[in-house]
Amino acid sequence: MRRAAAARPGPAGDAGPGARFFGILLALAVCLAASACGELRPAPRNFEAQAYRAIDYQELLNPARAGLKAGDLVRVRAFFWQYLTYDPAMVRNYLTLPRYPVSWYRLRWFAIYASEKMESYYDLAALSPEQEKQYKIKRLDPILIYGELSPLKPGLFLRVHHIEKIKED
Repeated sequence: MRRAAAARPGPAGDAGPGARFFGILLALAVCLAASACGELRPAPRNFEAQAYRAIDYQELLNPARAGLKAGDLVRVRAFFWQYLTYDPAMVRNYLTLPRYPVSWYRLRWFAIYASEKMESYYDLAALSPEQEKQYKIKRLDPILIYGELSPLKPGLFLRVHHIEKIKED
């Protein structure tokens, strides 16, 4: 009988080093998920072009240097390249999935260039599948993107609110 009592685990608070390590790892994972890397706010219902500040394409490439921050509504001229078949920020995106399991996964990431000469590649722009169907953008279409800079730590991504095709003269 004494052997059976000795084999039984002790009080609940008497965890071994493996259980403590697992607990610390779990707490770290919860903290990481809680402060997930990205944020996904819904696009505004009423689009008002005057609310968006015009920025230069180069500012989009380095928003921190340009003084841009998460939540800024911006308007930028670009040339559409293509919808992406890869994840442009894999680790950052997957850390965001727990907060937005359905809507984040539905984002349609795409790449743009500063000019038709394919200069200054940018692949952190995203829109919804409904917007993709609505705008029907083709390769090297000159476009004006209205969107919100949203956090995707350690940087930002451009969440599209509206796109206008620019008519070339």
